[in-house]
Amino acid sequence: MLDHSMDPQEKLRTALELYFPGVKFSRDIISEAVQAMLWFYRCGADEEPAMAGQGGGSAEDPPYNYEYDADYIYAAFLGSFGIDLARISLHWWQFRALFKSLPEETQFIKIIGYRTMSIPAKMPKDQKQYYQKMKKLYALPASKDRQQLESDLTQLLMNGGNPSALM
Repeated sequence: MLDHSMDPQEKLRTALELYFPGVKFSRDIISEAVQAMLWFYRCGADEEPAMAGQGGGSAEDPPYNYEYDADYIYAAFLGSFGIDLARISLHWWQFRALFKSLPEETQFIKIIGYRTMSIPAKMPKDQKQYYQKMKKLYALPASKDRQQLESDLTQLLMNGGNPSALM
């Protein structure tokens, strides 16, 4: 989904092929297939719940990126659960349950805290400088392409766009 060389139509086709290998969809059921993909991605939930303890994160400004933070996520799983994600295969729902349960002591969760924290004006100057430095050090790279991609896919898949028109 983050491949900027693919247009939204190609991404939709690729997603459908990954979720439903070998299935040929008629235009009238593509929307149902997309809803099924989103249901699976959300681990069976009707809507994506806000991540607890991660205030400041939003769809426009996520507190983490699976690809960019892969090393931190890998280390957090290995240190917290003894799971080597390079060797053990987990179901998506298992991964997400463990991901949401990562302990605060992991570097990954600390980084999310730095990224999402609000720095109060009344904070002592040395603390403020420290947290500003941490925010800058651990900031996710800004990507207009990512924002455009999310906007396009959201429009196509969730906000009244007709995904079948892309096929």
